[in-house]
Amino acid sequence: MNEPTINYSLLGKNIKECRLRRNFTYKDLYKMSHVKEKTLRNIESGNSRISLLNLINISNALNVSIDYLLMDSLENKTTAIQFMLECVFDGLSPAETEVLTETGKLIKTQLLKFDSAD
Repeated sequence: MNEPTINYSLLGKNIKECRLRRNFTYKDLYKMSHVKEKTLRNIESGNSRISLLNLINISNALNVSIDYLLMDSLENKTTAIQFMLECVFDGLSPAETEVLTETGKLIKTQLLKFDSAD
């Protein structure tokens, strides 16, 4: 097993993606996380390592799990994938959820057929 490392560029990308998905400016995120705007910019660009406290504060402010933000550095990505699926299904009616689920199953079937044809 290799020594675990944190991919700070991808961590920053994930933070930025979550911030933008919530339509937060740097100032908005600063107000909720108490992480300075300059620090946020450096973290998002991958130019700065992030302290555990700042990671917790940003995670809480964005209402995402730390493992989701770190998913590119984790060996077990199950929880992060579950979170992404929760985001996809969030706000859908039961009927819409069923349509999306069935569509996903059809896509999976087609992908498996495509892969086996290679």
